[in-house]
Amino acid sequence: MRTAAVSKSQNLWVESTVAGIERLARARSQEAAYCWLEAEAVQAARGTEFDSLRAASRSNAAAARLLLRHEHEAELNFEAADQAWQNVIAGVATLDVPMSGASSSFHFRLAAKAPDVLISAGRQRYRRLAEAALAITQFNRALIGRRSQDAAHIAERATGLKAMLCDVLGHTSPEARLLSVCIEPDGDGDVCAIYAGKLQDISARQRTLSAASSEACANLESAVALTALLTPAILNAIDRSVGDSADDPNQQLELE
Repeated sequence: MRTAAVSKSQNLWVESTVAGIERLARARSQEAAYCWLEAEAVQAARGTEFDSLRAASRSNAAAARLLLRHEHEAELNFEAADQAWQNVIAGVATLDVPMSGASSSFHFRLAAKAPDVLISAGRQRYRRLAEAALAITQFNRALIGRRSQDAAHIAERATGLKAMLCDVLGHTSPEARLLSVCIEPDGDGDVCAIYAGKLQDISARQRTLSAASSEACANLESAVALTALLTPAILNAIDRSVGDSADDPNQQLELE
């Protein structure tokens, strides 16, 4: 059972994480980074092996470092996030999964005669969710070297990730739409508008978490929904902004 202190810290983490996405929706990437680093500080005390919220927090902290152009720190954070998601994926094998899918008479009979079948199917779903979050983390990590990669290579990675996320999260998910912008660099996709849509998606997903009777399952679904996906367009805009400020001393103070 969740203690009041844990619930409070988790709520603070969710609020800071969502605030970061809201800042991206307004093209305020530096503020987004600070929100995610604040969220990571809230999660720092958590230390269990199967902790999906911690994995998401580490991934977002790494993304924050990338937004701030602290690429060495970003690489270290991404390495930790990668390992954290690997731990979550391994832990799904023993995850307490509710048999909420037993809604029809067929499923009720199946649950009574062979509960392991439904539990296994449920665990497979959560494993795929965790694998999707790991793939998002790894895509973000690959953006550290984006300046030495051609657009075709990035588009190829985005295409592979989009296929996976469409299967797991849906074709109309904000993540799939963000990746479409990476794949079609000449397209007119509005990244800020997609992040605004992500806020609505998070709200909708949070309202359905009560259907998961297991706290670990609810946390995993929330963690995946709150693992931020970056795009080259955001990072390139930051690079241009920094380059412009180098030519204008009056802007340097504003960026610091």
